[in-house]
Amino acid sequence: MKKSIASLLDLQEWIIYRFEMNEHHIDVYAGRPKKEARCPDCHALSHRVHSRTSRWRPKLHTWVDRKPVFLWVRPRRFRCPACGKVFTERLPGIRPWARMTQKAEAFLLSNLKDRSFRSAARDMNVSPGTLRRLLLKGILEPPTLETLLQDLPECVISIDEHSFRGQDMMITVTCLWPKKRLLAILPDDRLGTLKSFFERMPQSVKKRIRAVCIDLKDSWRKLFQRVLPGVVVVADHFHVLKDANRRVDEARLVEQSVSGHRLPRWPLVKNEEDLTERQASQLATIRKHFRNVAQFHWMKEQLRDVYRASSREEAKAILERVLLETEVASDAALVQWGRTLRRWKEEILAYHDWRVTNGYTEGVHTKIKMLKRISFGFRNRDVYVRKVLLAFVPVACLVA
Repeated sequence: MKKSIASLLDLQEWIIYRFEMNEHHIDVYAGRPKKEARCPDCHALSHRVHSRTSRWRPKLHTWVDRKPVFLWVRPRRFRCPACGKVFTERLPGIRPWARMTQKAEAFLLSNLKDRSFRSAARDMNVSPGTLRRLLLKGILEPPTLETLLQDLPECVISIDEHSFRGQDMMITVTCLWPKKRLLAILPDDRLGTLKSFFERMPQSVKKRIRAVCIDLKDSWRKLFQRVLPGVVVVADHFHVLKDANRRVDEARLVEQSVSGHRLPRWPLVKNEEDLTERQASQLATIRKHFRNVAQFHWMKEQLRDVYRASSREEAKAILERVLLETEVASDAALVQWGRTLRRWKEEILAYHDWRVTNGYTEGVHTKIKMLKRISFGFRNRDVYVRKVLLAFVPVACLVA
């Protein structure tokens, strides 16, 4: 009977003295079979028991059928044979001065992964403050990059930013290839924070990075050229096309204000092959009467062809044709767009070498938004980062 209970509660290394089942909780009285402990100062092994604590101490251990299971222990005091210090033995799976075992901590954290503090606390019959303190203390340190990338000889990472609160942004670092996983959440979006992150990165990890996928931020590109020399920078094609749609829409608004004619938005920003008959007719009218807007739309569709090209050479030929057209354009905004594309030419074409996008990173941001909604927002930045890591990283990697 006692062996079955020990196996069920993961207490095989303990001696179970008695087992009491009450209406609201379950009590298990147990002790350590070995009469030995290691001194915390000199690390000498002691077999001499000096005394035993006078009372049993309950430690929340797990839940069975929604009932909490308390592990009752009486730690022994040992005298060190080397330094003579009297110390209390360290019980396996229980932190010093903790009121619950590490098994209970892991269980609570696993229930908190995709829920709010209040919901998980109500289900586990603990307070939200307990879960918040456990999140800050139970997760001693986020896993290092060496731990997260130990099974990958080489990788491609992604850098993007998301909103913490309003315009207060944070940086998300993910691995895109060969396996997708969240690597880190940086506390803000300052360039110095990103720079220090890569400067602290171990050299063994830097050697594994082959490419970095980013949006069109020139400061980030220059930073990676300094801190990760030789690493290929890839311009995320979703951001490139998003920027193209923004420029097309701006040209539409300018033409609309000058001419006084209302120009529909969707025929210009929607993929041309996905247009309805009515939208295709509207696009034909715009091309006929508003040549400047039509030229912006042509540029946007040509950029889509760059990414749909079957090879880098074909994409390069299309992009070169686009850049030549912008050089002789009469619209200053179109010329400026062409200069931007020329500066990012190699990064745009690098897509055909690696075929990676920030799609997974944007999916991470979508899940982060869901976590913020169910938690009704966050105020503490440290709690926020650890709650996000808890949702993506296995609990076994977080709980020390």
